[in-house]
Amino acid sequence: MRTLKYLLAFLVIQIQGNNLQAQSVAEIEPEPVLKSLSCDPLTSSFVIEGTSSLHDWEMISNSCKGKLEYNDGDNSINLEHINIKVGVTTLKSGKRIMDKKCYNALKHENHPNIIYRFKEINSISEIGNSKYKASLNGSLDIAGVVKPVNIDVDIELKDGIMNIKGRKPMKMTDYDIEPPTALLGTLKTGNDITIVFNLNFIVL
Repeated sequence: MRTLKYLLAFLVIQIQGNNLQAQSVAEIEPEPVLKSLSCDPLTSSFVIEGTSSLHDWEMISNSCKGKLEYNDGDNSINLEHINIKVGVTTLKSGKRIMDKKCYNALKHENHPNIIYRFKEINSISEIGNSKYKASLNGSLDIAGVVKPVNIDVDIELKDGIMNIKGRKPMKMTDYDIEPPTALLGTLKTGNDITIVFNLNFIVL
């Protein structure tokens, strides 16, 4: 009988010890906290660069909207969610006729926004203090056509601000967009364009 009591006491001590050890590990390694940031339109830019039969051109928007969610990993950043929206009519070239032609080509009345949705990280590597190079897999919605895209980006996290920048070459016809013309067809835009973005995500 005494032996049984000793055995039960020993088991209780073991269980309590294991619980304390598990609690200690949990305290040392807390669950990662998901952090949410918003795109800052005052310091962010979204640019479409293109060519024409007369000169190169660009349209710039400083009016992005969107959110980003992430948590910090070991020597890495775990992106969980990114959604970016740029109003078509917020893109400006400085030339009213050019702007109107592009808005119509982008079918802005039925599809007023260019939208990027993040899906997953293909790869990410640290290149410096809180600086990373990454390949992001997602989708791009332009003029109502949604296409999967892989985009190479530079990421920097500093003072609670996450900066993501990169450039993505593509063709207008990939999104069923007819390259605009002007001046009775004497000015023709090229099919190749490049989207250049420099986005700052902050706590708003």
